[in-house]
Amino acid sequence: MSEINFDPIVLTQSLVKCASITPKDKGALKVVKDHLNAIGFDCYPLTFSGNDSYEVNNLFATIGNEGKHFAYAGHTDVVPVGNESSWKFPPFSATIEGDKLFGRGSEDMKSSVACFISAAKKFVDKNKKLPGKISLIITGDEERDSVNGTPRILEWASKQNYKFDHCLVGEPTSKNEVGDKVKIGRRGSISFFFQVKGIQGHTANSHLAENAAHHLVNLLNNILAKPLDDGNENFLPTSVQIATIDIGNPVQNVIPELAKATVNIRFNDIHSSDSLIQWIDNKIEKIFSKLKNASCSYTYDANAESFLNKPGILYDIITKSISDITGKNSAPEQATDGGTSDARYIKNYCEVVELGLRNHTLHKVDEFVYIEDIVKLEKIYFQILENYFTEN
Repeated sequence: MSEINFDPIVLTQSLVKCASITPKDKGALKVVKDHLNAIGFDCYPLTFSGNDSYEVNNLFATIGNEGKHFAYAGHTDVVPVGNESSWKFPPFSATIEGDKLFGRGSEDMKSSVACFISAAKKFVDKNKKLPGKISLIITGDEERDSVNGTPRILEWASKQNYKFDHCLVGEPTSKNEVGDKVKIGRRGSISFFFQVKGIQGHTANSHLAENAAHHLVNLLNNILAKPLDDGNENFLPTSVQIATIDIGNPVQNVIPELAKATVNIRFNDIHSSDSLIQWIDNKIEKIFSKLKNASCSYTYDANAESFLNKPGILYDIITKSISDITGKNSAPEQATDGGTSDARYIKNYCEVVELGLRNHTLHKVDEFVYIEDIVKLEKIYFQILENYFTEN
């Protein structure tokens, strides 16, 4: 059993020291399970595989009685560290220097998991007979495929007759200070993987060849020529980004036959994956329909549709709880920016709101969190539980 310490700072360190780069767990879920077992949670380790993805370890934990069912969702997997020599401290050392705790996953989102476990411990200690049920949905597959993680846990929980009334997701959402911003929705994401085929030849004999790179560049310029939209009241404008261009030509005197590119689109609720596929088909048709010796094919990965939750009971409780702790009466900003999150699955089951630490170093070299922010977030999470189970 891992050392049990419910101080959210110490617990964050314990989790960060687990090099749980997706899909490797490296003991992170055991740390969570041991702490939740010590509180009295019933813990269910869940391993899922298949669906053209890798095997993933997950955890579902629950405690309580009949009444309202509050869920917290988070992940213990992290992205790769990149160039480790660029880090100030070893990325899994969980080093504290001054007012900061450094380490991969410290912000995204092991500190949040630690804060909720600590808050749950205090709440359970205070309420020996819980006025409802608290559950944790913890996955090891949020940063990559997100196939055998949260969606599979939710399916399993539904088959076990667990029904969630509301869910808090602990992704880092705050902007300038903890609690000033929450997420009530997210943009969708789709990636296109293009391959243009032409005719190889000598660069001096361009009339006898067909340069795939030229046609790929023409297609990409056409895709980028005009913004898809200007955004709306709830969403930023759709973002189209070229992620890779690969010609793979080792010499300067050969016209390439093949040229490849990846384009990622983060889209608002003006669009859908289907409408964007049609948009891309039209772009390709415009460029390649008149070409006899060049063609373009593509595959795509549509891994998230945009969604928006209208603020409801949970948002109101979170707003009140933030005010209770910070003393500020202004409601947190309601946002939908950033990348995707597993809230996109949970919104099919209940109202979901995301609230976590400041979003400023996740996925970066020298990722860190402020110690004071961990302390504040744990207090807010505890207050959310207090207000949630005392509200009628």
